Amino acid sequence: MDKNLISIIIITRNRAGFISEAIESALGQSFPDWELIIIDDASQDNTREIAESYAKKDGRIKYFRNDEHLRISKSRNKALSLARGEYVAVLDSDDVWSDRDKLKKQYEFLERNKDYVLVGGGVIVIDEFGKETRRYFNRESDEDIRWKILFQNQFAHSGVMFRREAALKAGGYDDSLNIGEDYDLWLKLGTLGKMANLKEYLLKYRVHGGNITLKRIEALKNNIAIIRKYKNRYPNYYLAYARRALRSLIYRLIPFING
Repeated sequence: MDKNLISIIIITRNRAGFISEAIESALGQSFPDWELIIIDDASQDNTREIAESYAKKDGRIKYFRNDEHLRISKSRNKALSLARGEYVAVLDSDDVWSDRDKLKKQYEFLERNKDYVLVGGGVIVIDEFGKETRRYFNRESDEDIRWKILFQNQFAHSGVMFRREAALKAGGYDDSLNIGEDYDLWLKLGTLGKMANLKEYLLKYRVHGGNITLKRIEALKNNIAIIRKYKNRYPNYYLAYARRALRSLIYRLIPFING
């Protein structure tokens, strides 16, 4: 492992229309000491050609392709096993870092605060065409994050940086989850150290393809199972459980109400 190197991880599948913008936002970072690991989860479009063209131009970029569709959590764990950095920064292939100092700011925070294992930041939500739809900050301090995290995930996946050794010690991503695997990892990391969000907008998070009710139901089902695992490690479990159970019921009733 190279001391202080940041491993940027991109997991992609059929994102030819977006991945160039994601890679360019990594290339545009002011902090130069990084490697970019791209895991292509058996894309069927020309994602491979685009990613390989960047890897040929910049030796810091490493492209790997899954021969079969492993799905998201196994691909994320594969990337973690290949990473050499002390820190890991996630960048999903349809998202964009909005601040060219994103890596620098989070790296400096973790270097100054050795008891912290995870740091995120503010989020700008964009649509398929890159137009801003809203922006928000999550809770900032470790204390406030812990108070709220069972109610709601306090970190946007593409906006975080975490200590790689802590993630490996926690067991990495849960292979059984393909929705909410990031949320589960944050809760595991929080049992090993402190968490924070910088009050700066670091990420453009892209929402596209529509919000499908069935996907929301699956996400809520997974979230309920996830928070149950940590009911004794974080406050407000019963209120958080009741909130999610009610939302799940509402989403299940939507087809009948609309019908």
